[in-house]
Formats: sequence, C-alpha cells, structure tokens
Amino acid sequence: MFNATAKSKPSLVSSMQAYVVKVNAQGKEYRQPAKLTEPGQVIEYNLTYSNQTKKTLSGLVVSGPIPANTRYVPDSAKTGVASELLVSIDGGATFEREPVRRQQKMANGQLKTVIIPPEKYTNLRWKVKQPIAALGRQLYSYRVKVK
Repeated sequence: MFNATAKSKPSLVSSMQAYVVKVNAQGKEYRQPAKLTEPGQVIEYNLTYSNQTKKTLSGLVVSGPIPANTRYVPDSAKTGVASELLVSIDGGATFEREPVRRQQKMANGQLKTVIIPPEKYTNLRWKVKQPIAALGRQLYSYRVKVK
C-alpha cells in the first residue's frame, strides 16, 4: 500500500535581486539588473519576503551579506517595516546597533573608544517587529559600492 501526501507549499518565500544604480542625463537615478559589476559602481540589493499562508507570520529576521570587494553605503538600508537594523563586522557571527564601537589600544598603552566605519561591515540584519500579514509581503533594500 502506498501513502500519498501532497507536497506542502512553503509558508514564507524570499528572494533577493541585485541592481546597478545609474544616473541618467537629467540626474535621476535608475536601476538595471546587475550582471557584471565594475569598481565604483553602486549595487542595490532588494529583498522580498512573501507570506504564502492565510495567517500572519512573526519572528522574521532578515539578513543580507555585504559581498567581498564591496563596502556598505552608509544609511542606505531601507524598509517600510517596523524593525531594528543591526550590523556585523565579523562575517555575521555577531550583530549590533550602529555606530559600532570598539576599544583600541593606543601607542601610549591607553585604551580609546573608536567607531568602526561602515566600510568594515560584513552583513546587515533587520530584526523585524511587524508580522507579515496573511498573503502579504515585506520589502527591504540596501546598497554597496564595488571597490
């Protein structure tokens, strides 16, 4: 005897698209799908999370990498969703609020608090406070500059 079960549909579907940000002759920004990148180009990542169920989903944590040979564009992380932005400087092992501060030993032996610049960020994370509505979606974006 065989027991057939229907494949279950995932409750949450995510996607990430990369676009090269360009400026036209009138000074207006536009985006094109990123296929190849060159030094100096700005890349915008768009992350979409879609709820496939008829129930709200909560507890979402949205993460985005900052690829090697790029640097985060300060203040470019955007969403219309109630959330807290966290950043990582250690490949995603830990996350914290901006500005990231560290104690650094100076030449004279004293410790000084320094702010780690955004170009040292390796990952971003949104700690989402707002559930995704039934059959709804949430959008997040951020930019990096190619070194």
